[in-house]
Amino acid sequence: MDWAENRVRLARASRFYLVYGKGLSSRQIVDAVRDGAHDVVDLSENRERWQQALESAAQAQALWWQLYGAQGEMDERKLVGRSQAMQALRDSIQRIGPTDATVLIMGESGTGKELVAESIHDTSGRAPFVTVNCAAIPAELMESELFGAEKGAFTGAVRNKPGLVEEAAGGTLFLDEIGELALNLQPKLLRFLETRRARRVGSTKEYVSEVRVISATNRDLRAESQKGEFRLDLFYRLSEVIQNTAPLRSRPEDIPDLSRVFLVGAAVRLGKNFDSMEPELISRMQQYSWPGNVRELRQNIERMAIYYDGPVMRSTWWTPPLPPEKQVTKHPFVPQHREQKNSADPFREMSRNPFPPRTLNRMEKLEYARRLLEESGGDLTWTASQLGIHPTTLYRWRKDGKV
Repeated sequence: MDWAENRVRLARASRFYLVYGKGLSSRQIVDAVRDGAHDVVDLSENRERWQQALESAAQAQALWWQLYGAQGEMDERKLVGRSQAMQALRDSIQRIGPTDATVLIMGESGTGKELVAESIHDTSGRAPFVTVNCAAIPAELMESELFGAEKGAFTGAVRNKPGLVEEAAGGTLFLDEIGELALNLQPKLLRFLETRRARRVGSTKEYVSEVRVISATNRDLRAESQKGEFRLDLFYRLSEVIQNTAPLRSRPEDIPDLSRVFLVGAAVRLGKNFDSMEPELISRMQQYSWPGNVRELRQNIERMAIYYDGPVMRSTWWTPPLPPEKQVTKHPFVPQHREQKNSADPFREMSRNPFPPRTLNRMEKLEYARRLLEESGGDLTWTASQLGIHPTTLYRWRKDGKV
C-alpha cells in the first residue's frame, strides 16, 4: 500500500482520524498533520503507542462533539442511493451539519434540495426548521414574511406579526428558490446575514435572531450576478459552503433503491399490494434520462400504482415519455381503437397503452381480455391488471368460457 492510499485510510467514525504507514518521512508527517490528521503512527511502533494514539483521537472527538456536535442523526431514508455521488453527499452533510456555516444547495429541479436541507438540519442539533419558498410569496409581502410587521404598518396588518426569521431563532431557516428573491430585498437579507439583526416592517426597534441559514436554487447565481439580477455580495454570504445535488441521469445505479422506496410508499398510500418491480422495468428506467429527476421518477411509479394492481409492477405498463418536441396533445384515457376506426385490427396497439382501457364496453373488454391472455401466455394476474379488474373476475370469465 503506497502513501497516497495510506492517507485516505481514515477512521470515518469521527472527523479526528489517524494516518499510518511504514517508514514515514518528516515531509509526509507534516503533510498529514497539515491536511487535518489528529496523529501519524508508523506501522513499526509498539502496541502502547497505537493505543495512546487511538485513545487521544477518541477523546478529542468526544470533546468536539460535546461542544459543537449534532444532537440528532441524519435520516438516511431521506437521501436514498448507493452511488458514489450520494455517498459523498451523505459524508458532506455529516461534516457541515454540526457547524453554523451558511449553505447554498445548488442543483436541477427535482433533485431533492429540500431533503438535503432537512438532512443538514437533522445533524445540526438545532430546532426548529422553518421553510420559506421565495418564489411562492409575492414580492410586496416578502419583507413582512421574513422580518415581521407591526400592527398598522400596512393595510391588513391588524396585529403584530413576528417574521419567519424570529420563528426560526435557535434553529434553521431554509430559503428555497433563493434566486427568486426581489433585488430590493436582497440588501436587507445581506445585512441580516452579516449582523443577525433585523427590524419588523413599521418598527424602529431591531431584534436579534441567532439562526442558521440554508438556501437552495436551480439557477446559476454567479451568472445571475453578472447580469445584475442577483447581488454578488449576497451570493458570497449565502455560500460559505456550496452543496451540489447530482441529477438522476448521472447516477442510474440509484434508481433501483429509489424505485423500491417510492413503490412501497405508493402501495401504502393507495392501499395496493405492490411489493416488487420487474427487472426489465428497472433496466428501462435506468436508460431514460429523467429530465424531471427524482420527482419525475416518483410520479411515474405512483401513476402506475394508481392504474394497475400488484403484486409486481410490470415493464409493459411503462412507456418512457417522449421529448416535448415529439409529444402530441391527446387525452391519455381514450382507448387506441377509438382513434383508429379504419384499422383492420383495432386491438393491435392496445397492449402498449400505458393506461388500462377502463372506457371499453363489456364486449370490447372481453375481446381485449382474450387478446391479452394470448400475448401473456395465460397470465391471469397481468391480464387482469391491464384490464383494471380483479383476477378472480377474469378467472370467472375464463371458467364461463367468455374469454
